[in-house]
Amino acid sequence: MMHQTAIIREMNQAVEPLLAAGVSAGAPTDASPLSKGRYRSPLRYPGGKQKAIEQISLVFPKSASEYREPLVGGGSVYFHAKSISFAKKYWINDKFQELVSFWNTVQNPETCEEMRIELEKMRSKFKSAEEIKEYFLKARLENPDTEYREAFLFFFFNRVTFSGTTRAGGFSSSASLRRFTASSIDRLAPMPDALAGTRITNLGFEDVIRKPGKDVFLFLDPPYYTATKLYGHGGSLHSFDHEGLARLLQDSKHRFLITYDDCPEIRKLYKWAKIQDWSLQYGMNNCNLNRESKIGAELFISNY
Repeated sequence: MMHQTAIIREMNQAVEPLLAAGVSAGAPTDASPLSKGRYRSPLRYPGGKQKAIEQISLVFPKSASEYREPLVGGGSVYFHAKSISFAKKYWINDKFQELVSFWNTVQNPETCEEMRIELEKMRSKFKSAEEIKEYFLKARLENPDTEYREAFLFFFFNRVTFSGTTRAGGFSSSASLRRFTASSIDRLAPMPDALAGTRITNLGFEDVIRKPGKDVFLFLDPPYYTATKLYGHGGSLHSFDHEGLARLLQDSKHRFLITYDDCPEIRKLYKWAKIQDWSLQYGMNNCNLNRESKIGAELFISNY
């Protein structure tokens, strides 16, 4: 209980400067629909911000004509923005082809329902973690020849690997039993509605940021500058141009909000922008010896 109290106190301290600075005048309050949300991501995603929605909502602008996520990943923040009709237009993007195939597939009502039914039929046939692992090992060698099959396997890998790191991650017996469930598959059902009218692309983040537009708001959650366990052993799963992103945003006319790990390199890259400290409680795959989730030092970076 003392540990939980300390976490809550630290989170409150993190947002108090935002309120004192008047951020809440242009952003939703705790009672805002943005912090409650109607849609949730069906994916487990390394570094995902589902647990941080309450804090992120405090520094969101009130609205925008167009919402863009150049690095959408698991899409937790997008789904909350869509839930409250934050913008008139939405554009989500990611360079990860398998992820984009998944979002394209579940955006379509017919293919989403087909995949939901097929996944549940497959899941119901498995009698043990050993059977799931056997399927996983075969599927990991497969080279899907259709977008649907790529999306199907992506979701399966996402549910049965450590931290949802797809086929690049190792099989987890615990995840396969606790995360690949009927309820997790049912999370796909609302996706066509949640993604209706949204533009989905498989481009570099540069293309999405550079594209002109009126009253555009960019939300970005890049890979951590300081490589962590969240992205695989030694941070080996990611190579990212942090310096290039900073240059692009400095020249951009669009409003933006970035979440980043707090480190001297990032503070230096964004010394021209507004920087606010906050804290994030990581999931149980990043914990201390007492199995307590770690609290990470984070930054909000914006130009508004």
